[in-house]
Amino acid sequence: MKSGIAETLARAAGALLVGILVLATGTIASAQSLVGTWRVQVVQYNCANPTITFPPFYSLLSFHQGGTETETTSNPSLVPGQRTSGHGFWKSLGSDQYSMVVEAFILSNSPTTPPGLQIGTQKIVQAVVVTDPNHFTTNGTVNFFTTSGTNYLSGCAKSYGTRLTADNTP
Repeated sequence: MKSGIAETLARAAGALLVGILVLATGTIASAQSLVGTWRVQVVQYNCANPTITFPPFYSLLSFHQGGTETETTSNPSLVPGQRTSGHGFWKSLGSDQYSMVVEAFILSNSPTTPPGLQIGTQKIVQAVVVTDPNHFTTNGTVNFFTTSGTNYLSGCAKSYGTRLTADNTP
C-alpha cells in the first residue's frame, strides 16, 4: 500500500515538474522574441492632445538576453554630443507584451528654446507589443529631469520597430 501511495506521489511530483519546466520554457522563449537590435521610428506627441505630433526620427534599440537594453537616437532636437546613449532594462509581461525603461544623460543645455533641455537626465518608459517576430509598437512617456531630480519637461511618444536582419540592412 505504501509503495502505491509513494508511486502516485512521485508521478504527481514528476508531472508538476514537467509542467513547471514547460511554462518556464514558454516564458523564456517568449521573452527572447524581443532580443536583438531594432530600427525604430519614433513619433513624439503632446500627451494632452495626441493630434499634435512632431516630425518622426529614428533610434536603434538593442535588447539583450537577461533584460538589459541599450539605445541611441537621431532625434533632431538634440545637438551632437548633448545626450549620451540610453541604458535600461526590459521585462516580459507575457503574450508578446513587455515593459521597458531607458535613461540617458543630458550633458549640456540646449542652445535654443524649444526644446529648452537642461543638464540632467532623460527617462523613457514604454509599453512594447511585439506584433510579429520582426515588428513591434510602443507607447510611452518621456521625462527630463534636472541634476537635482526636478522634472521640468514631459511628453509622450509612440514608435514602430523593425528587427535588423541580414535581409533588411542597407
